[in-house]
Amino acid sequence: MLLLSRRLEGGQPQIRYTFPMINQTTRRITLIATICASLALGACGSAEKKEADPATSAERLYNTAKRALNQGDFLTAVDTFETLGARFPFGSYTQQAQLDIAYAYFKQDEFDNAIASADRFIKLYPRSDNVDYAIYIKGVANFARGGSFMERLFPRDMAKVNQNWLRAAFAEFDVLVRQYPDSEYVPDALARMKFLKDEMARHELSTAKFYYERGALVATINRVNYLLEHFDGSKHVPNALALMASAYGSLGQEELQIDTLRVLTQTQPDHPALKN
Repeated sequence: MLLLSRRLEGGQPQIRYTFPMINQTTRRITLIATICASLALGACGSAEKKEADPATSAERLYNTAKRALNQGDFLTAVDTFETLGARFPFGSYTQQAQLDIAYAYFKQDEFDNAIASADRFIKLYPRSDNVDYAIYIKGVANFARGGSFMERLFPRDMAKVNQNWLRAAFAEFDVLVRQYPDSEYVPDALARMKFLKDEMARHELSTAKFYYERGALVATINRVNYLLEHFDGSKHVPNALALMASAYGSLGQEELQIDTLRVLTQTQPDHPALKN
């Protein structure tokens, strides 16, 4: 601060400079303000750094999408997972998001999209530990095709469902079992394969009966042969053999009829067709 003072002795003005003293209270206040400002700047810098950190942003997007998925908001989940993939095409969160997208589509009964997403995951991450899950998703998506709300309340007649879907499901489960025998999804896949084998065999048997009732005996035999070749071990094999024996009998091919009944005896000795 510049102060002007006049000496009484000489009458001449004299300029002198003085600086106001900072007392202890003022010093403390200034020091505290400086520290707070530094902390605030540090916090802002940390927040900006955290905001700019790709891993943190990817994690935030993934958690948002996962929360929507767990709440059953599948559309939001898929949109957010896809946003994550677009912004951060690499990283563990993006890899997991691809599987979650497949699951979300499956829960919406969008089976084509679920299978496409699982295929995309397998193509992008062929060495991932989660490839077995992607294959499993493809299997259950094909397994669930054709299901409607009413069919969930009342069991479907799988023998009347598009057999291509069932074959595709069986094929995916078979790949899973053969390539990943230690996968946690193998027990369920095996159970589904057994069920599918019986249902597909029942479909073939129903078709063979249809031909038999209309006198198409050769077509009946061909259909049973297909059943025996592809679904050996099914619980419908004995009835298929009995039907084949009847077809051979109607065609007058007694030797083939006897051979077929012999196989039936080995398969199910107490079958009703053997009593006659």
